[in-house]
Amino acid sequence: MECSQPGIIRDEELLAYLSGEPVRPVVQQHLAQCASCSTRLVEYRELEHSLILTLYRWDCPPNQILGEFQLGLLGAERSASVRAHLSQCVLCAGDLTTLATFLGEKPALVEQPVVQTSSQNNHVGTRQVVRQLLEDLREQSAEHARRLIAVLVPQQPRLAQWRHTLTTAWPRRYTAEEFSISLQIEHGLSHNDSVQVIGFVTRKGTALESLQGATVVLTSSVATYVQEIDDLGNFIFPSVQPATYTLELRIDDTTIVVEQLPVDLQD
Repeated sequence: MECSQPGIIRDEELLAYLSGEPVRPVVQQHLAQCASCSTRLVEYRELEHSLILTLYRWDCPPNQILGEFQLGLLGAERSASVRAHLSQCVLCAGDLTTLATFLGEKPALVEQPVVQTSSQNNHVGTRQVVRQLLEDLREQSAEHARRLIAVLVPQQPRLAQWRHTLTTAWPRRYTAEEFSISLQIEHGLSHNDSVQVIGFVTRKGTALESLQGATVVLTSSVATYVQEIDDLGNFIFPSVQPATYTLELRIDDTTIVVEQLPVDLQD
């Protein structure tokens, strides 16, 4: 099963959503509509739950150490380490109180942790560890994909007079190993201040139709647009809001990245 709109949300946004962090509205909208990404989210949640069970209280000191701390038998360095842990872990602080009650003593003086617990994660550090592991797994899976940063090719003087060119910065041509990307901007099709971004992609030694269907993603802090390359190597974003974008072309196991692309009309 494939994503209904490849590239519209990023893996890190999926992990952020899983952790309850703020995400772009399009992330929630896409998850509500895309069965593939919803399935991935469920898989991430199941993996997170499994890791939480495995890592539950993974860094808590043994009960014996807590007992020695309560009785004042630990050295200064180890005692300071346990005290620091108790200031963050409600479970160990509770265990220490229970132990003190059993011994008929007052619990050793420690600053009580101020944390919110939940049924899914009673230990303050576990969720952070789990998220890091999930991100590590995502990065490991991405290592097999090639990522190329495209380089801007200096314009020839005559190109500055191209009929549709709005500034001397356009059109633009980028290269990345065997790939060549030409970009142009024009007035958008709508009647507002939108911009139309037109692209043409070639790959040395490869027919144009072999690029058909490859995903092209245009992303900024204000919007994300997704298109596909046609059988002639072209792609068009018909109505783009002016901003500085990152353009990604995802072709087979390669992602070509055009960074800091200023999409704006200048009369």
